[in-house]
Amino acid sequence: MGDRFRRLAALLAVATAALMLSPQLGAVTRLPDEMVLDAGAVTVIPVSSAVVADASGADGAIAEMETALEGGLRLTAGNRGEGRLTFSLLGLVPLRTVKLSVRPERVLVPGGQSVGVAMTTGGVVVVGNSDLGKLPSPARLAGLKSGDVIQCVNGVQIAGAKQLTECLSGGGPAVLRVLRGGKALEYEITPAKDERDGQYRLGAWVRDSTAGVGTLTYYDPQTGDFGALGHAIADIDTGVVLPVGDGALYANRVTDVTPSVAGSPGELSGDFMKKKASLGRVTSNCDCGVFGHADAPLEGGLYPGGLPVASRSQIHTGAATLLTTVDGSGVGEYDCEIVRLSDSARSSARAMVIRVTDPELLAVSGGIVQGMSGSPLLQDGRLIGAVTHVMVNDPTMGYGICIETMLEAGENPE
Repeated sequence: MGDRFRRLAALLAVATAALMLSPQLGAVTRLPDEMVLDAGAVTVIPVSSAVVADASGADGAIAEMETALEGGLRLTAGNRGEGRLTFSLLGLVPLRTVKLSVRPERVLVPGGQSVGVAMTTGGVVVVGNSDLGKLPSPARLAGLKSGDVIQCVNGVQIAGAKQLTECLSGGGPAVLRVLRGGKALEYEITPAKDERDGQYRLGAWVRDSTAGVGTLTYYDPQTGDFGALGHAIADIDTGVVLPVGDGALYANRVTDVTPSVAGSPGELSGDFMKKKASLGRVTSNCDCGVFGHADAPLEGGLYPGGLPVASRSQIHTGAATLLTTVDGSGVGEYDCEIVRLSDSARSSARAMVIRVTDPELLAVSGGIVQGMSGSPLLQDGRLIGAVTHVMVNDPTMGYGICIETMLEAGENPE
């Protein structure tokens, strides 16, 4: 009897060791001591079928627990509470106990209002080099390239093209601090005297400001922060994302719509540049949108009380709506559908493929037009993201960004 017990014990030990080496079981042992779940969000933990999960100590923190189709354990967070989730091997050998807590549902006011963005760059952007009459361009000879951002000259912060000219007016060697692809570089350049007007110049075309029309995505009533566009404002000639020196958000009145047709995206036209009072300050411009802080609550949307924010896992293919402004009547809500979700691009401006299906919007705009970037996307009563780009060959279709991605970018601008 003793030998049989020892053999069974040995077999159990071997089986346990084999299971412990499996990737699914290893995933359990590597779980953190504590997990924070967003209310209502779904989390999948890749575990072996030999692992037993006990949620009896997770009162209120887990609303539902089931085996996922892709393998593993699928947890749907509750709306409140804290607790413990215990894992064991075959219900006999303890493996891991994880403390759970639920983060309250975040509520944002979805936008859809047409807005104008005007900003000066943090420095000046080189958009090209040019010889000065018969003199070769000093900038080109020194190695300056299109897309470089000149930030300082001889230690002086450059705010615009006029200041750059003033810093070079005395002639003589100048040390330029330049930002290229996120990397700071230094160049020593001796500006040349332009015989045509006697001014000392680098022989470079530069840009120090930009303005355009887009759509407000969200307003956070708790912090006063906003996000818009869903993609960066980039220089039209170089494609470089323009750094923000100073910027403002304005209300825009749509004055005309040029409909999109295959091969030629349309656009919204407006007159925000006539506005004198801004809605708020723009503080960040990045791949995921334009962000800033409002001077006062941003009003005029269809959901002034706000909507809960969807996690990436809550977004699915199927019916949705988008909020946008295409005429003087204000924000409208239009039918669309989420055609595809891209797992490899969940943190990008092309995380979703969308199709406009609303006959009214198609009749007015032909689908997605320039200026609709940032239009909020809603699904199942939640804010899920924003429209970002139109597909040129089929303007009824375009791309979208997840709202979580926009929020992460807005809260971590670096």
